[in-house]
Amino acid sequence: MKKKCVWEKWKDPLLSNFDETEWPGYDMDEDGEAVPFHSAERQPIMHTPFGVVSIMNDSLGSKSFDFWILHTNFDIRENIVKAIEQVNGVETLEIYTRYRIRVGFPRSGLFRPRDIMHEIEEAIYDIDRDSQNQLLIGLDTDVAKKVIDARNKIEEKYEYWAIWVVPNGNMEVVSSDKLNEQYQSKLALLQQAHINVGGRLITSENE
Repeated sequence: MKKKCVWEKWKDPLLSNFDETEWPGYDMDEDGEAVPFHSAERQPIMHTPFGVVSIMNDSLGSKSFDFWILHTNFDIRENIVKAIEQVNGVETLEIYTRYRIRVGFPRSGLFRPRDIMHEIEEAIYDIDRDSQNQLLIGLDTDVAKKVIDARNKIEEKYEYWAIWVVPNGNMEVVSSDKLNEQYQSKLALLQQAHINVGGRLITSENE
């Protein structure tokens, strides 16, 4: 199965429960008593079971970072987390579940969120490519190059694919847009041939 990433704008749960209002400040009268007055600056307040509470902007994470949720259809493993942390513009990273993380981007304007997201996705996909390329170590240089070129072309058209590199350097390929019975049957034949004859088997599911 081809790895996929989907981005969703993170919404601060606090923002759904507060309004902005003129929060009363305090001054001193002639007798030294505190006298409330309404500040001209509007401040966020949150309604709680204990009454209305003023919220300082600094306490809201969404005021400091541009948060996005990354949804995946694959496990977010340690090597993926490390790869994301190395991407320029990633300021915070929190793992929610095996398929979901929250990433914080700077609000300085020095990075474009869409550019960071693209770099994150490329870093994740590069992990798969590196893993697949490890399977080609020891092959003739020309054969390995042909396999990589073939893989890159197949990936542009098909989501599911497999390449069996025969010991003599030839290649057998199966591919499909869907994980249907026909593809799985052809893949099973390729896997059995790999077991019987040897060579290298690279698939879209290699990790």
